[in-house]
Amino acid sequence: MSRGVGLISVLLAMTVALAACNGDSSGTPGSQGAGVANTSASLTAAAQSNDSASTEAAAESASASPLPCDVAATANTPCSAAHSVTRLLTKNYRGPLFQVQRASDNTTLDVYPYTSANLPNGADHALISSANVKSANSFCNNTTCSVTYIYDQVDLVAPLKGGAFGNVPATLTLNANGTESLTVPSTSTAAQKATTVPVLNGFATITLPGTSGTLSVQLLQPPTPLTTQAPTQQISIGNDLPALPGTPAKLGFVPLQGAQIPALGTLAGQAYRNRFGTVNQSIGDSEIAEYMVAGAHYSQSSTCCGTYGNMESSANPGTYAHGEVEGEMFALAFSNGNAAVFGYCDGNSSQPPNVKDPVCNALDINWPGVDAEAGVYLYGPPQAPKEKFVTVLSKYSPVAASNIFAVKGGNASQSVLTALYDQAPPEALNFGNDAGHAFNGQWQGGLSLGEGGDGSAAPIQFFEGAVITKATSDPTDNAIQASIASFYGPPANKTVAACYANNLVNSPLSLATPDAWAQQNGGTAVPATDISGADKGAATVTSTNGSSVSNIREIIRVQGGQSYSFTDYVLATTNATVFPGGSIQTDDPNGSEFAWVLNTNTGAIVRGTWGSGQATSLTAVKSGNWWKVTMTLTAPAGSNNAQVFIDPPTSSAAGVRSQQTPYLSATHYCPSLAIVTASGT
Repeated sequence: MSRGVGLISVLLAMTVALAACNGDSSGTPGSQGAGVANTSASLTAAAQSNDSASTEAAAESASASPLPCDVAATANTPCSAAHSVTRLLTKNYRGPLFQVQRASDNTTLDVYPYTSANLPNGADHALISSANVKSANSFCNNTTCSVTYIYDQVDLVAPLKGGAFGNVPATLTLNANGTESLTVPSTSTAAQKATTVPVLNGFATITLPGTSGTLSVQLLQPPTPLTTQAPTQQISIGNDLPALPGTPAKLGFVPLQGAQIPALGTLAGQAYRNRFGTVNQSIGDSEIAEYMVAGAHYSQSSTCCGTYGNMESSANPGTYAHGEVEGEMFALAFSNGNAAVFGYCDGNSSQPPNVKDPVCNALDINWPGVDAEAGVYLYGPPQAPKEKFVTVLSKYSPVAASNIFAVKGGNASQSVLTALYDQAPPEALNFGNDAGHAFNGQWQGGLSLGEGGDGSAAPIQFFEGAVITKATSDPTDNAIQASIASFYGPPANKTVAACYANNLVNSPLSLATPDAWAQQNGGTAVPATDISGADKGAATVTSTNGSSVSNIREIIRVQGGQSYSFTDYVLATTNATVFPGGSIQTDDPNGSEFAWVLNTNTGAIVRGTWGSGQATSLTAVKSGNWWKVTMTLTAPAGSNNAQVFIDPPTSSAAGVRSQQTPYLSATHYCPSLAIVTASGT
């Protein structure tokens, strides 16, 4: 008797508590309109000490897990921009992470990373290189604060200003002969002329002083068109993200392993934009990769699209050359996606691409994807109900290069990403209509966070992210995720950390939680002492009615053709008379189910006869007082999702499911599904 695959329909919304600095700002710094970094003259002493100690913070971070942009640079796919309100993303950065403004007097503060010199007494040294929450709280005491500016940690324009942080002021000029030029003033103390370069086809190339490197400055659509009556315009160049004037998002905090870290939660109309004057971004049909860490259950999530990344050079659709065309932006999305056009929700390929899947309708769930303008390519299933942080990573390479389009997702506290889509670019769709060709890039090189390419609302809870101008390799993706997990997880408890390592199961220690593991057909679960002998991460699973199909279950994402290893720890017994088991059932056309049944007295394990799937191996090995069950299998072609079923004792020694006496039970711990990789890769 096979059990059908369906989504867990009840998910908890994650309520994020905001700390004292969570109010609206009543103004923006004078230089914000031009996108130039503003440092208040009334910075606190704590902030000033941060500036002098930032080098130490970078050095200390280097001794820990490699930071995401350092990982990418080592793989010859360096970041072109990196933004975070939580921590350093590269050991080479010396500036602040973000800027806050308090409502009481509109004064601003640049928030730097912690160093060993200013880490609060008793605080975990793992917080070094993370945002100095203490200075922010002190600055915002008895008032409210908003995030007005997010600094680019890659800071490619630093050589133009002697290593100082922040974007660079410049002048765009319409010359008498109709050409345009860009002038960057000298920052040298010596008498030195400003640098003036021509603007050709919307771009200016600047040679960096003292290096052989160059900056390609994107100047496609000036905020105000140049005219002979107004031939100059003051702009800034660089990849910082200032808040839209008058609409900075509140500064919030979320708990992380006993500490508090900043959280940027945007609402509709709040966004961080730099569409003009960006440098060295991917343009046209070229390679690109991006990642971000977002709030897994942000209550303000958008149907479209919770975005961060490469955008149009203007947010005004009236300036687009051909109207909105798919491929004008490559922005990571994390949303509930009723504007999605491909692959969303539970991967139901029979659902019309422009109709929201009814299984997902009205559920408070989000899933990762890419917003490409006029087409949102989202891939399910949603994240686990107990997870606070999620990683979204995507990459693209045109047909003339590697010809790939990949979207990956995973819990930010785990060191594994699941490839939700990873193959040639899909057929392009333009608001549900087939565009007549495969998806291709037409990137314009703008940058923004929390808005659509046309400036529409796209709320998101954002922690960190980076833009990379090359398509990353899978090993690099995994290394970036390992860096993320080193900060947002794994849990400090070593037993718990071991359970989560490489585990695709979202809630392996929440077996007794009905919203995480659905309890059905008389199957129930209650907390039990786990393999540590102290914590209650295990669950005693019981058949309350003796049904042969009692179980608890969770849905996960799989890929057809991929090999997996499933493990489960089952508490050993000395007088068992019935046999617990479980199975993995995929949603391929045959609904293949890979089942197992264990004798908890002897460890004898057999294949469950109710499943048609054939495991490639099945073993049980004694580990203390537990049997470690291991089953390897290959997901059949056509698989997108799978159910993990844990059964109470509802089978016979021969693996035959049959009616049982009610209230028989078995204790399970840490069910895991891991991707099997070839040796040497």
